[in-house]
Amino acid sequence: MNWKNLKSLFVVQDEEGTEEEKPVRKDPPRKERPTEGNPIIKSTPIHNPNPNITIETEAETGKVNEKFVTHLLKAIEAADQPGIDYLEFKNTLQSFAKMPMDDHLRFQSALTAVKTMGANEQTIISSAEHYLKVLKNEEEKFLKAAERNRANKVDGQITRVKQMKEQKQQKAEMIARLQKEIAQMDEEIKTATQRVKEDQTKIENSKNHFFASYEYVAKQIRRDLEKLKSL
Repeated sequence: MNWKNLKSLFVVQDEEGTEEEKPVRKDPPRKERPTEGNPIIKSTPIHNPNPNITIETEAETGKVNEKFVTHLLKAIEAADQPGIDYLEFKNTLQSFAKMPMDDHLRFQSALTAVKTMGANEQTIISSAEHYLKVLKNEEEKFLKAAERNRANKVDGQITRVKQMKEQKQQKAEMIARLQKEIAQMDEEIKTATQRVKEDQTKIENSKNHFFASYEYVAKQIRRDLEKLKSL
């Protein structure tokens, strides 16, 4: 199947000619069971090398992206099986889209049509499972690439953030310790200053008392000396 036909099976054009997501019917949820041809493969979450570091992102809610849709359809195109398979069935199914019939009748009609081309129900189912495996393989490759991208761009920065937080904590503890030491030094300075003041006062008092006493005694001697000299 050529690219244009394949793309038209999954992407529709609106009235203005722009591409939009093909509408998806919301069937009642059913529990998916693994089969030999369709094993359940769970997506691997991106690993955070530093789970203690939480960084909130502003990621958008996932929505259909033209680049990724094209990539996935290109992968399906490359894996297109020869003969009549699911893609031809889907093309036939699409041709019944505007006819007044419910899904059950539409699927039966499309299946009957492809059977006339040499296909059968099992061929259609196995080929659909084949394309799901192709998509799953693309998902795994995408997750591996995303993991490598994360390892290259995010891990180092997360580690750096962790290191900076640890350094910040160490410096905060150092600042707290220095502030405590400064407070202790302030008390010691205050105590030492008071001691200096008291000691200085004692020295000044002692000096003043000495000179007062000195002058008291010397004055008497000078007075007596004057009287002796005046005889």
